[in-house]
Amino acid sequence: MQRSRLAVLLFLPLALATGCTDSKCKNTPCGNIDAGVDAGMDSGVADPGDFDASGPYANCHFIQGTTGTQCGELGSFNLSACQRSTLGGIDEEGVFTTHGRADLNDGGVRYFVQSHSLRNDGGVETFNGWSTYSPNMTLTRQFDNNTWFVSRYTESSLTDGGTLNVKVGYAGCSAQDSNHFTGCYAVCSNGQATEQGTFKAARIVPTRNESEANGLTLVSETPVRNQNDSSYFFGMPVDVYVTKNHAYVVSIEASYRGVGGLTVFDVSDPTRPRLVNQISSDGNYWNGVWAKGDALYVASAKRGVITFDITNPASPVLTPVQVQENVDAHTVFVEGNHLYAMGAPTRIYDISNPRAPRLLGRYEPPGASSYPYAYVHDAFVYQGRMYSFYWSYGMQISDVSQLSDTQGPTPLGSYRYGVNPDGSPMLNYAHSHAGAVGTYADRLIAFEGGETWGAHLRVLDVTDPANVKLLTRYRLRQEASIHNMILDEARKRLYIAYYQEGVRVLDVANPAQPREIGYFNTFRSEDPMRGLSFYDGAIGIRVPKAPDVSSANAGLLYVIDTSRGMLVLRETK
Repeated sequence: MQRSRLAVLLFLPLALATGCTDSKCKNTPCGNIDAGVDAGMDSGVADPGDFDASGPYANCHFIQGTTGTQCGELGSFNLSACQRSTLGGIDEEGVFTTHGRADLNDGGVRYFVQSHSLRNDGGVETFNGWSTYSPNMTLTRQFDNNTWFVSRYTESSLTDGGTLNVKVGYAGCSAQDSNHFTGCYAVCSNGQATEQGTFKAARIVPTRNESEANGLTLVSETPVRNQNDSSYFFGMPVDVYVTKNHAYVVSIEASYRGVGGLTVFDVSDPTRPRLVNQISSDGNYWNGVWAKGDALYVASAKRGVITFDITNPASPVLTPVQVQENVDAHTVFVEGNHLYAMGAPTRIYDISNPRAPRLLGRYEPPGASSYPYAYVHDAFVYQGRMYSFYWSYGMQISDVSQLSDTQGPTPLGSYRYGVNPDGSPMLNYAHSHAGAVGTYADRLIAFEGGETWGAHLRVLDVTDPANVKLLTRYRLRQEASIHNMILDEARKRLYIAYYQEGVRVLDVANPAQPREIGYFNTFRSEDPMRGLSFYDGAIGIRVPKAPDVSSANAGLLYVIDTSRGMLVLRETK
């Protein structure tokens, strides 16, 4: 594909205030809206980042030189400067998310997210990606009025016949309240410290005096289980597409959940979804799904785009013409007669014949290939422009109005998060992950979100792609990340899958002041396999639009929760 080159550097005015537009949020941290004072559509505000990266999270540290069986134990941490008397108030049970700050050998730092689930009823517990389902994993806890300490010990066999023993110890330093605390951690491999740093942790509990739901009601809930044995998971569900009165749910292969794939539900009666088919990914990673006409497109990590014929919607079969290749397709998006597959890199297909995609070309915006951690995660195409959500490289905007065999996208501009003087991404910013775009009078407005600790919604004026303005932000707790979103442009409503915050419905008629008008808290700490990952809860969402809307699904939201499966919701406002 032909590519032109464009470098865009954005400078935003330094004006910022915080408020909340919903009356139920007064004097609470609910649904924070950040905007310039009396912000109008012509103002821009500064982007302060997603989390505080000013220094260590706790005044404690691992004691250098501690080795052997003591490495990673409580005694290997210096907690002398901690307010340990506050630790006794931390709730011992529940699901906790963690933001870690690793101290690197070169003097730098690395941030990461983790999660764990602790229980006192003998149920399955999780810690940093491991579960007590594993016979070679031991979880040790020590709680008293002055101590919060948890360690995970695992033993694995190596291919050379050796053994790898790993101990991960987390020691509390001080608690801000019963649900929030900080501390330090260490990772020890065969008795030697390989990583150390500090962390902050938060227990996921209902906040802002919320009930289970407001403005949304549950129509049905259907777990995604193995059709041959419902006692087994069928991977971890992540995305859904609804067409022909059928819901197509893709699940990824995940620890303790088995191999995923495609699950087909007949939803002609949305109160009673019926599992009618299931296709295994056979170890492939199927993460996204979209449909056009009689074609269903699945994004796979190992085979790119996989095309199914859904002439019979209950029985998808591979089409004779395939565009599979040994590259990653993380997500897919259809607009008109074009299919966009995002991954490594973006591939664009002509789908004038939906069941026979034809590759037009591949596209990577200038500078992306050499930028640290740049990766195109998703895209949204609207009125001849492609908005690519390029992880650390921000949101990239390209002209795709003249696509052909010889003409590819033309870069127009970008919205970059904070960058250092050398052009590398600042540490306290999330990654550009997903979004949607709509028209507001003579303006184009993009709704964009990241995916990590503190990730939230940004509202951007993208009318001039070379001068993108941040209008405002909508954010909830920093310990829960935003994920995917759907914009109903006609009704000016934005539907967000917000992981542990469940589903959020925003009135965005005034995009500079988004107003929460509904929610459904899908997250329950007692659900199976909670706490295996920070990315837990409401992950996928679909609101059927023409031509996929029908009398059966009109007005419904189809939500994918990583544990509960497919939830069908109806708006009551």
